[in-house]
Amino acid sequence: MSPSHTPDPARRSPQTTAAIREAALAMARESGLAKVSIEGIAARAGVGKRTIYRWWPSKGAVVLDAWAQRLEDRLHKRLQSAQSDDFEADLKQTVKESWLEVIGDSRSVLAGLIGEAQHDPDLAIELRDRLIGPARDRVAARIRRAQDEGQVAPDIDPYRAIDLIYAQLYYRLLVAPGPHDEAFTESVVDLALRGLRPR
Repeated sequence: MSPSHTPDPARRSPQTTAAIREAALAMARESGLAKVSIEGIAARAGVGKRTIYRWWPSKGAVVLDAWAQRLEDRLHKRLQSAQSDDFEADLKQTVKESWLEVIGDSRSVLAGLIGEAQHDPDLAIELRDRLIGPARDRVAARIRRAQDEGQVAPDIDPYRAIDLIYAQLYYRLLVAPGPHDEAFTESVVDLALRGLRPR
């Protein structure tokens, strides 16, 4: 499609956009991403399929947009609030608030989007660029500060440290189901910090 024919997001009706996002997210939370369809979103939102396809290329893109819109402002504000002098307390607060309170009851939507992204490269890029990347950058900045203050070993790559922390959460979400509660998130941080602290 030539640039002159690419739809301008600024021209979208806020009311219609909100209705489509709400319908998509509700369906994904109720039935799982696999059972969401553009036809179902359109019917629930009271719009035509062509309206949806004009702005989103796939059902995964609609659900991601809806889910991201719901989470990104809240999540990023929570990450910015974790700025005390105690890195361990900040990290526990960040993991707890992001995983339990912000993502919370929509973890199944995240799991569905990750699965869909395995065979939808465009969705994978959008998921990484819109949500995972910004969150990682904020946590990495806090880790660098902890390194400067001597609370984390200086030779550790902050992004590898993030992998060490969040891989535990995603493994439980996607591979080995178990409780997602405060005790679990605290144990995630405690275990990770054994390898991150200066020796």
